[in-house]
Amino acid sequence: MKILLIRHGETDWNLEGRFQGREDIPLNATGIRQAELCGKVLKDESIRAVITSPLSRAKMTAEIISEQVSVSDIIVEEDFIERDFRKLSGLTPKEREAFYASGELDDKEPFDKLCERMMNSIKKYAVRYYNENIIIVSHGASINAVLSVLSNAYTGTGKIRLKNTCINIIDYDGAKLHLGEYNLTADEYENLKRNHHQL
Repeated sequence: MKILLIRHGETDWNLEGRFQGREDIPLNATGIRQAELCGKVLKDESIRAVITSPLSRAKMTAEIISEQVSVSDIIVEEDFIERDFRKLSGLTPKEREAFYASGELDDKEPFDKLCERMMNSIKKYAVRYYNENIIIVSHGASINAVLSVLSNAYTGTGKIRLKNTCINIIDYDGAKLHLGEYNLTADEYENLKRNHHQL
C-alpha cells in the first residue's frame, strides 16, 4: 500500500516564518491554490481514505484534496496534530533567536514523544487500510519527525524544510514502513508518476 503524507497549504504565519504549533491558523489564498493543485495531481490515484490533523489549515487542505480524489468521509485524527511548541509558538525567526539568546529553555513537545505518536498513528492506519492507498494531511514538524525515523535521521528534522502541500511517499509491505520520495511539489509528483509509466 501507499501512504501519501502531505503537509498543509500555506498560511500567513508560514509566510512570516512563525512557528504555528497548535495555533489554529487558516490557509491563505496561496494555500488554497496549493491544495487544489495537489488534489489535481492525485485525482487518478485510487485513494481509500483521507485522514487529517484537527487544525483548520490541515482540515481545509484535506477537504480540498478529498474532493479531487472522490473520498467523501474525512477522518480527523488528533495524533496528526502539529508539534506543540508552547513558548515558541507564534514567534518569528528573530524572536526565536532572542528567546534562545536570553538563556530561557523552551518547553516544546519532546521529540521522542512526537515521533512516537506520529509513527503509532501511521502504523494504525496502515494496518486498518492495508492493501489500499491513503492520504494523511499533517504539519511540517510532525511530518519531518516521521521522515527522520524512517530514514534513520538521514533526512527530516533539522535536515530539510518541507514545502507547503509537499507529498511524501511511504510504502507499507504488511510488516514495515518504507520511505520513498519525499518533499515533492505537485509538479514533481506528477513528473515522478510520468517517469514510472515510461519504465
